[in-house]
Amino acid sequence: MWEPWIDGFTHAMRLRPDASDSLLDQADEETRTTMIFMLALQDINTCASKFTEKEIDQFDREAPDLIPNCVATILTQSRPELYGSEPAPHSEIPFKAGPRPGRNDPCSCGSGRKYKQCCGRN
Repeated sequence: MWEPWIDGFTHAMRLRPDASDSLLDQADEETRTTMIFMLALQDINTCASKFTEKEIDQFDREAPDLIPNCVATILTQSRPELYGSEPAPHSEIPFKAGPRPGRNDPCSCGSGRKYKQCCGRN
């Protein structure tokens, strides 16, 4: 199932070759290796690989687990402003909505109609 994803990824790289080349030129060793690995997966996908069948079988088994880490590595290099940002604090108390109006209560939008004939219709 990784093949369509990697095909889309390399297609996106071809859409912006200047950005891809720039990233490769400025990348650290880990990111450069990661991008080369992703391109090697595309070669496997298009039957243009020089790997042995045994190596291709191993890549085929491991690719679904490796691709998310590869994407994270590339994202860290290409978008450093996103890397290291703290996620929003997660409240331990779940959100609880206020009480809903009854069907025959006046609508809260101020129309003067009953809720069931106004905003409660949908």
